[in-house]
Amino acid sequence: MSIIVRTLLALFASSFVASTAAAGFGDFQVGGNGPDKVLKAQFGIKAPTGVCPTEGERMGWVFTNYKGPVQVMIARKGGSVSAPFTIHTVKAANGQYMASFKHTFQILGPVDEEYRLLAVPGVVSNWVRLKAC
Repeated sequence: MSIIVRTLLALFASSFVASTAAAGFGDFQVGGNGPDKVLKAQFGIKAPTGVCPTEGERMGWVFTNYKGPVQVMIARKGGSVSAPFTIHTVKAANGQYMASFKHTFQILGPVDEEYRLLAVPGVVSNWVRLKAC
């Protein structure tokens, strides 16, 4: 075997070993898109202007590489976190999966707070400000 062929084989073998070593335990899955992952979370709040009491609307979107349930929570900056609730993904146009929700909530008095969506495991949305009344 020539020196060039041996060098190419050695490079190929070392790149294969390096790429499999970089993968963590349990990262391999038969077929599909690899391990189930939450890719991105987005959050929005539609706050009305005017007199309280009134209603607001919060919406969330979670993008994953798998079909199935996703646990999410809503966090207030410097404060509480809601109980987890489950939303289910559906196939999106770009080959990913997306889950979404929309909730109406009561605003009883003046509020100026920031909130974000937490998707388990460990993916968070941007902070969104709610200023009403």
